[in-house]
Amino acid sequence: MMYEKRIVAFIDILGFKALLDETVDKNGKDNEKAIDSVVSAYEAIRDIWDLNKKPDYLDTKSSETKKVSIFSDCLVVSFEINQSSEVFFTLLEIKWLIMRLISRKILCRGAVSLGKFIHTDNYLFGPALVEAYTLESKAAMYPRVILDHTVIEAGANNDSLEHSFNQQQQYVESLLEQDSDGMFYIDYFFKAQSELNDPEYDFPEYIENLADVIRKGLMGSSHHSKADVRVKYSWMRERFNKMVSIVTNKEAIGRLNNSGEYELADFYRELKQISPKKYNKSMHRIR
Repeated sequence: MMYEKRIVAFIDILGFKALLDETVDKNGKDNEKAIDSVVSAYEAIRDIWDLNKKPDYLDTKSSETKKVSIFSDCLVVSFEINQSSEVFFTLLEIKWLIMRLISRKILCRGAVSLGKFIHTDNYLFGPALVEAYTLESKAAMYPRVILDHTVIEAGANNDSLEHSFNQQQQYVESLLEQDSDGMFYIDYFFKAQSELNDPEYDFPEYIENLADVIRKGLMGSSHHSKADVRVKYSWMRERFNKMVSIVTNKEAIGRLNNSGEYELADFYRELKQISPKKYNKSMHRIR
């Protein structure tokens, strides 16, 4: 057996132990609602990567080379590097996963790498998985799925017949943002809008849900003993606030008013950024 050159995504569901702790109460009785929440998270993953049914946008060979393995709180997705447009579609599927988990108040973190890897129904191993795992655990840091430019270039080099290198690179980059540390990550803030069933009308609900996750995370990590957790939600707050500044500018609201979308205009007019000071009470008390 020889290694294959594959794109490998390693994704970790954050806070999974806490989710499992909630499935059993202090008396040892099953918490059916909490168990259903965990099952729902797994179903969200399987719904996206149901490999028994080939997605319309993938050719047969591409579908055959893609492998998905789920174990406990981790997920590995890989495919042969020469598959046409597969980098774009897999990043898009990961974006769907992030958004679906957020709707369930669950966050994830991960990394995408490329290199030598063997992925079958029975086992998975190789340097590419080690690199993806290392990036996820050491570099991702925040609730984000990261990748470097080599993955983007691989996607552009293995484009479909209809797209040029530059076009395919633009398609891949349309799903991403470059962070302050130079890493690219899949944007599930402002760029999430285009993946909703009704982007214009579903986005406000998505924004409110995302804000609720961030506020609860900041509130739950306000004590200095949870500073490491707070850093993650502070990162989310900064990107959320950047998104809010885009959707609430006068020009955007003006366009909604001019098109008769008065309720949407009112929603964005009243939408506020998440204050960096509001959830700092415990931190202030120890100074």
